[in-house]
Amino acid sequence: MKVKKKSIQNLRDARAVVETIGVYNDVREIMSEKVLFLVLEIEEVSSAAANILKQVAISRGSDAVVHRDIVTGSVEKSKVLLPGTIRELKLISEELKKQPFGLPEVGNNILKILKNENAKPAFSVMGVLNVTPDSFSDGGDYFNEEDARKRFAEIEKEGADIIDVGAESSRPGAKRLEIQEELSRLKSLFPLFEKSSIPVSIDTYKSKIAEGALSKGAKIVNDISALRMDRKMVKVIRDYKSRVVLMHMQGTPKIMQDNPHYDDVVKEIGEFFEERVNFCLSNGIDEDKIILDPGIGFGKRQEDNLAILSNLEEFTSYGFPILIGTSRKSFIGRITGEDVKRRLDASLATAVYSYLKGVSIFRVHDVRQTKNALSVVSAIGEMK
Repeated sequence: MKVKKKSIQNLRDARAVVETIGVYNDVREIMSEKVLFLVLEIEEVSSAAANILKQVAISRGSDAVVHRDIVTGSVEKSKVLLPGTIRELKLISEELKKQPFGLPEVGNNILKILKNENAKPAFSVMGVLNVTPDSFSDGGDYFNEEDARKRFAEIEKEGADIIDVGAESSRPGAKRLEIQEELSRLKSLFPLFEKSSIPVSIDTYKSKIAEGALSKGAKIVNDISALRMDRKMVKVIRDYKSRVVLMHMQGTPKIMQDNPHYDDVVKEIGEFFEERVNFCLSNGIDEDKIILDPGIGFGKRQEDNLAILSNLEEFTSYGFPILIGTSRKSFIGRITGEDVKRRLDASLATAVYSYLKGVSIFRVHDVRQTKNALSVVSAIGEMK
């Protein structure tokens, strides 16, 4: 009799493994839920709620990790770690929905996370088209009208699922561009938006630019300020019913790399996302229109960028599509020692890693290569 480890990353994997055992059909789903193990973290839990949560977890065959002084009530709140199989967590959630102290909401949020575990992995490649003279990687390459239109067609042909068009550089140290200059750079591309075979995203934080692009057929607004730098942006997005990328950035491009600091970058970005999502929902933007981007390189130190990537599952658990933009960025160069034009292989590594952690949208310069790499990883996953 041989013993070996089994790779079970999600509920689809669990179902596939259970099916090979030969169990009865009517218990196959229950068995699948029993072989996938998760650990959930719940923050700011009151002493009373933490005590109940622990007892409920124990009664359902699991347990909960709480602060040592919760039992005496000498601390007001505790962070809680809740481990369990999918089956155990479902039973815990249903019981929490019957309890006081805000625990019904906790139960519903757990069920929402478990529902995402059932989702089929998918990805979209967003090809970058910078119509700028000064972007960090391809500045000047497509500043000419003819070159920009040619690259637009190439990105479609290379298999991109989305094309992200921007006319203002957001590299570290970049100065704000005037609206008329930004419009002037984009004007020749507007006719291509409506004819495009794939959705067009406009990379801007200015409502007038966004409205101009959306009126010409763009479907997504990619706002590096998450709707903070132009108070009219939220109305434009609501009125056009466009999708929106809410990106985290500390400061502005001009100053964002001037000594950025976080006590806990993952927690602080999570709190930022929560506030921005609530802002959008309260202003009439539908939940299914929202995409989150943790903003690699935007007001981040090297250790912050790496912490974000190593904790991507925390962001994917929010239930919104996560966009990641690591392509050719300087944090890669600090690891590999390669200049910006020689970072393709390392950029692909970050894309593959992020996909395995649940990221679904990849903003990249090298469309064909990224699409191929992710297609292979996705095909391997489909074999489970």
